[in-house]
Amino acid sequence: MSLTGKFDAHNRRKSGKIGSDQKDEAVIERFKNASNARNLCLILQDGKRFFLNYAYLISGEYSPKDGVITLTFTTHTIVMKGNKLEVLYENLMFHLPKVINQVNKRYESLESDTAVHEIIISPNR
Repeated sequence: MSLTGKFDAHNRRKSGKIGSDQKDEAVIERFKNASNARNLCLILQDGKRFFLNYAYLISGEYSPKDGVITLTFTTHTIVMKGNKLEVLYENLMFHLPKVINQVNKRYESLESDTAVHEIIISPNR
């Protein structure tokens, strides 16, 4: 096999195309570019990740006395508890946060900024 043939075979394997009978069919087909969709990813302490699209955010509520932000999406309600959440709430209004990490409550005194120590995700029924 020539060097060109080896290079073409390598590219087919790399792109997910397997075998000569599947030259035009990829195992996983992907878009060429990332989309402009905005998602909010929540990372819980156990490492579990959950994302929701901002397009389905219906409302948000902030209670400074209780340190609670409640976000209502069409499919889920998210409740975040923590300290200094006002800036986070304002950023959520403009769909700015991409990822929110849950921080263990015992470490929140080390945080000088916003600290979310509890995230509750519940499906809407």
